[in-house]
Amino acid sequence: MRKETGKTIFGLSLVFCLTVALLLGLLLLSTQIPKTAIAPQMRTSAEYLCEHPLFGEAAEGVGSTKIDHYADAILLGIVWQMDGSAAFRSAMEASYYHSPYQNENENLRDAVEKDLPANQQYLRYWHGSAAFVRVLMSFLTLPQIYLWHRILLGGLLLALLLRLLLRRDWVLAIGIAVGCVGSSLWLVPRSLEYTWVYLILLVQLHIVISPRFPRDWKKRLVFFLVSGMVTNYLDFLTCETLTLLVPLLVLLWRDHAWPARETESGRQKSPMPAHRPSNKEEKNAPWKALLGTAAVWLLGYAGMFLVKWLLAGIALGTSPLPYVLEHIEERTIGAGQVGFLAEFLLAIPRNFRSLFPLDYGIMGLILGLAAIVLLFYLGYVYHSKGFDGGLATRLLVVGLIPYLRYLGLANHSYIHYFFTYRAQMATLLAAVLLVGELTGWSVGKGDSI
Repeated sequence: MRKETGKTIFGLSLVFCLTVALLLGLLLLSTQIPKTAIAPQMRTSAEYLCEHPLFGEAAEGVGSTKIDHYADAILLGIVWQMDGSAAFRSAMEASYYHSPYQNENENLRDAVEKDLPANQQYLRYWHGSAAFVRVLMSFLTLPQIYLWHRILLGGLLLALLLRLLLRRDWVLAIGIAVGCVGSSLWLVPRSLEYTWVYLILLVQLHIVISPRFPRDWKKRLVFFLVSGMVTNYLDFLTCETLTLLVPLLVLLWRDHAWPARETESGRQKSPMPAHRPSNKEEKNAPWKALLGTAAVWLLGYAGMFLVKWLLAGIALGTSPLPYVLEHIEERTIGAGQVGFLAEFLLAIPRNFRSLFPLDYGIMGLILGLAAIVLLFYLGYVYHSKGFDGGLATRLLVVGLIPYLRYLGLANHSYIHYFFTYRAQMATLLAAVLLVGELTGWSVGKGDSI
């Protein structure tokens, strides 16, 4: 057992190091693209951002429809300042031009038009998305990137739903669709900041529903380790838990419902286990797998932060920890504008109210609450006696994790509710799967694809 555990730890450590090297390499390579190659597209993009509000609402008066051009302006500022002659320092410092007397979109325009040097660092994140944006900016403007993101996200989602419908897994398809609607997916590609987690997530889901994806949870650890790392690399701390929770929910459902249906239809026989586990082992095994998988994702995610701060310290010749710790304190127990207690108490209600359509006036609130009541009604009235209580509990626990995130990062979740609320896509999916399990609406007959 110890030998097997040691091999697992060694393998994961090796994957972690190789992934860091690959992601860092991509960032360093992108700095070699000359400014002249991106300058025309960058000028057009800066003008576009100056013509639009930093936090404009797609639906007037609906806070959950805010489009964050502020973060996009900063990201483009970082992309513009990346310097191939000092690639490592440039990539680690993630600096941009900033003037406190202007908005960030105007700062970006001045930096591009006047070739102003960077004077503000943003080193606490990897900003790995800058590598991809710099490549795209060689031939696309920002509005064109938004358009391609719409096409890419829409194509990935439609293909995913089609695969599930061909698999006749109506419950999972409905759950993912409800999660996407509730988290207002149609707004996501209108900001670069919102897009990365959903791109990662949709690619993940195509992988985990593949029949070739391993059923052994130990063999799935590499997938979740790399998922946590890539999420940290690309994301700005928006709804990062989606790349852990949604694939977890899909795998919990798949492992329970798909083999059972395939066995019933006669296409698959359950193999005779080499070791018959005791009742206690059998009861605890799913929880161990769940907690172990979440821990590996978290190690990948948190480990990338530590590596970034270490590399930034090497590049700058000074420790970034005082700056980093200050921001960690601000995002967790910062007082903000209304005080820490108010943020702690209101973070969950503010994010919950942002789910579609709850934030769209009185009719939206009524329709949203009616949908919630309908889920409770279906689960209570039509529940069967043969449902799996252990699975139902695990679905419930995973679905509630976003609210722990809101409490743990109360300041951040309260201020940035207009994108953090999307973490509840996992909650909505869990709710639909829970109703599907309680009522016995499991997977229909069909071939794995």
